[in-house]
Amino acid sequence: MKGSGAFRERLFEAWVEIRENLGRSILQALGVLLGVASVLGGFSISDSQRRRADQMFVKMGGLDKLNVQAKAAVKDGRPTALQQANLGLRDADAIGGEALKSDAIQGVSRQKNARSRVVSTYADQDRQVSGIGGDYIPANGYGIAQGRGFSSTDMETGAPVVILGTEAANTFFPKGDALGQSMKIGNIPVTVIGTFQERVFRFREGQGNQFWWRNKIIAVPANLVQRRMNGDAYRRVDRVTFRIPDMSVMSGFAQQLKNLVTSNHRLQDDFRLDDVAARVRRRQSQGSVYDIIFMLSGVLALVGGGIVNVNIQMASLKERVREVGVKMAIGASGREIFKGFMTEALLLTALGGIAGLVLGVGFSWIITKSIGIPLYMTATSFVWAYGLAVVFGFLFALVPAWKASRLSPMEALRYE
Repeated sequence: MKGSGAFRERLFEAWVEIRENLGRSILQALGVLLGVASVLGGFSISDSQRRRADQMFVKMGGLDKLNVQAKAAVKDGRPTALQQANLGLRDADAIGGEALKSDAIQGVSRQKNARSRVVSTYADQDRQVSGIGGDYIPANGYGIAQGRGFSSTDMETGAPVVILGTEAANTFFPKGDALGQSMKIGNIPVTVIGTFQERVFRFREGQGNQFWWRNKIIAVPANLVQRRMNGDAYRRVDRVTFRIPDMSVMSGFAQQLKNLVTSNHRLQDDFRLDDVAARVRRRQSQGSVYDIIFMLSGVLALVGGGIVNVNIQMASLKERVREVGVKMAIGASGREIFKGFMTEALLLTALGGIAGLVLGVGFSWIITKSIGIPLYMTATSFVWAYGLAVVFGFLFALVPAWKASRLSPMEALRYE
């Protein structure tokens, strides 16, 4: 209780000293305020950008996906006989990949694209047609607005049915009566059995819809493109996507899948793997560089403010030499003098830090509002900003407090 009472007394004296020398105290707190605001603002702006990007990936179907995409095995020169004989990425790769981790994989989707003339009563255009299979619709964040999705029978037989995105539906059936209508893809008559929900995502307010192209989708069963449009007996595909919610097995599965597909493709490098979550992690690690830069700018502000504080405290000590001498003469120890000066410095740091947090929140809100993204702040950002202020406030207060505690009472009382 005695120690608690002494601390309250030191805190009260520190508050009185700050209040009676308000101009000097504001100058001392200014460096802390700017440093805290800089760290918090930088972290919050960076966190807001990353969170918005994560939301975009989630709307695209999630991060728990591993894509296998076809690529050209030959870039320059003539292909070898082995390269010409290679069959490329096929449905067999999807089936073999799923068998590797059947307990961990929650969905496999296939995609085969083709350019074709698409004709309805109202429009006649050259369009990309997406042949899809498996769990393509949920894996890519699509939802059915009207009608139904493809059944397993549609997928297996390559039924002449189609699902339209909102842009495609409005283009080929502007009266809004697409469901149940007939149209032609190439020379194949197909029936519209459903329409997709509109895909909308704006990274920033006022920005155009980044998913506009996804609303142009014209989706048919993959087998319809492979067999009837391309006449491909080997059922080649452009992309296979494996959905694996358990991220801990993703890297191991990716290596197994790479070995399997390489073997299937006669050791030809005609495919590439794209781990969506790993790509996001790489982007986040690159974003961490900006966090370090923001933190360093805040540290520099705190160091600059700390140097100013030391000079001000040393100057104020000269004005308070007799006060220190009187305290020592009536029984205050050097230890108590040290604690008093440290309490005053840390109180200033605490007040400047709180003001800096308020300024940092306002600064972050203004910047994120100006670039059109929602503000996102984490507790970690507040802890880092305030913690750095406390550490530097403590370190820079040590020298003036130590000098004050080492004053001789007799010399201090005689000081003019």
